[in-house]
Amino acid sequence: AANWAGVEGVYFRSTTGVGVGGMVVIEFEPLILFRDGSYYEIDDAALEDVDLAAERAARPRRFGRWIRSGDSYVLTGTGGKPQDYTLQDGSFFKAYPAEAGERTIARSYRRMSGGGNTAMGGDVMIAVSSRYDFRSDGTYGRGGSAGATNSGATSGVSSAMSRRRPPEGGRYGLDRHTLTLTGPDGRSRRLFFAYGSEKDPPQVDREMAFIGGSVFTNPD
Repeated sequence: AANWAGVEGVYFRSTTGVGVGGMVVIEFEPLILFRDGSYYEIDDAALEDVDLAAERAARPRRFGRWIRSGDSYVLTGTGGKPQDYTLQDGSFFKAYPAEAGERTIARSYRRMSGGGNTAMGGDVMIAVSSRYDFRSDGTYGRGGSAGATNSGATSGVSSAMSRRRPPEGGRYGLDRHTLTLTGPDGRSRRLFFAYGSEKDPPQVDREMAFIGGSVFTNPD
């Protein structure tokens, strides 16, 4: 809770990532802006569980400085190069917590990622999917799969593999920017959580959610 006391706001920005076959895709990363002018690219853990001093020492590239003038923001990372953003203008957006009293959501969220080099004319394609199914009774399920193929155009030998993520489930609870997942064995873990936004002025977009440091969307 002490970490949240110093927060100015929660946002997310667009960046580039690697998609299926190695193609360049637009990704989004959540950011915590603090009142002292610093920011943190949050990862999976809920903010209240992060030792910020230890995190800064271990992963300095996740921190930077920010300044604001109206809807214009300038973020400067550890490399020292400032990046200019305008709120809700294509690359920098407000993120939203679950509402007070919003303990459950009846939605599914999916994330697709990957790798390989077929996008550049190569042989290898990797696809990874992950899915959460949240139900209104407070239970959740999680699944996913990963697959890779090699066309063999270079080596003359083609191959393919796939595997499914072992199903996971249990109970969940939302509390603002924290998602608590509790397994059948009673063990729980707390993840950062946020909804995306759309339009200007911003409105909450529940079809997009950050679960941990990764963005998921509603496939339905």
